Amino acid sequence: MPGIVLTTDLSDESKRAFAPVRELARRLGLGVTLVAVLEDLPFEPTGGGLMATYPDREQIKKDWEKALAGLADQFGRDVCKQTLVLDGSDVARAIVDHAAATKADYIAMATHGRSGLRRLLLGSVAELVLRHSRVPVVLYPPAA
Repeated sequence: MPGIVLTTDLSDESKRAFAPVRELARRLGLGVTLVAVLEDLPFEPTGGGLMATYPDREQIKKDWEKALAGLADQFGRDVCKQTLVLDGSDVARAIVDHAAATKADYIAMATHGRSGLRRLLLGSVAELVLRHSRVPVVLYPPAA
């Protein structure tokens, strides 16, 4: 289903894009797919003789799906036609690949506005999506 792929990491910052994307979708007559990427975090469940608790990924995914459904209700189901939790070891790549595979018209996302050391350590998913996407990307930066 072509339309707008709106990304969220379930944070309040990511919701900043919701109102303008809703307006954009209405004006263009497009549906919105709300997408979150559940990142694969490979780690060793045991190390140095200690045992770490391995998270129940299926439960986490169900929790994220429930959270996305709630966000879609807030967004408005008249425009938000679908929600999807993707699994991926590379969040940006998962977004880009999904948008290409579904022949999305746009990718929309809020940026966190990190700079300096925080950006170096945490990276910028938005920047990587922008660099690698063949689908037009609409970014919503934080207010100045």
